Amino acid sequence: MKYSIITATYNSEAFLGRTLASILSQSYPNFEWVVQDGGSTDNTLNILRKYSDSRIKIHSEPDTGIYDAWNKAVARATGDWAIFLGGDDFFLHQDVLVKCHRHIRRLDKRILFAYGALIWLRGDNVERRQSYTLQELYTRFSYGVGFPFAATFIRLRLLRRYPFDAEHYKIAGDYDFVARFVTHDNVARIPVMAVGMEKGGVSSTPKYHCLMLNEVCRVMHERVLPRSSEFMLGCFENYWEQDDHLE
Repeated sequence: MKYSIITATYNSEAFLGRTLASILSQSYPNFEWVVQDGGSTDNTLNILRKYSDSRIKIHSEPDTGIYDAWNKAVARATGDWAIFLGGDDFFLHQDVLVKCHRHIRRLDKRILFAYGALIWLRGDNVERRQSYTLQELYTRFSYGVGFPFAATFIRLRLLRRYPFDAEHYKIAGDYDFVARFVTHDNVARIPVMAVGMEKGGVSSTPKYHCLMLNEVCRVMHERVLPRSSEFMLGCFENYWEQDDHLE
């Protein structure tokens, strides 16, 4: 089974070295890292090109935003599952893919999404742990909180057939994508602490905060509310699930 790690970059030199090191140190061998760069003018491309590793696939060209970049990367990816790491995200240790694979390889074909846990950091300080049971995931999703996307694996065949809506979304395109395809029984939880995320990002800046709220509200109105019974069923079916020990 092959995993496609997809990263959209644009002037990402500040944290990219950490991301790169965490990926190339993975003990699971069968993966590729597809980097879709939007035409960086800093040292991003130089950092990437220092490594002559055939698993790194670098493409630099203009895009209209992160979802356009992700769509371009998906078209070039060759794996079975994809995970989207930002330029300041990183795997927490070298065995993340190995541990996730132990769970993913046993999943039924109907499962389209498999999510792990992540932590939010500010520099070297851990600010928050994000680990949801399935019941919590469906409940929060119904109220406008998306999946822990940086720690979510998605079947690549789904992504190839149905791209992100890059035309209508700049911030909440991942929430929209999941809202289109999630059902009460096609999501699996992986009890693995998988990804670290640097506190901040585009969606948390004042400039984009109102845009994010508007886009989330649009998704809730157009996608989530019409399918509210589906998400309620997901909550009820997983009501007794426990937050098991994380690997």
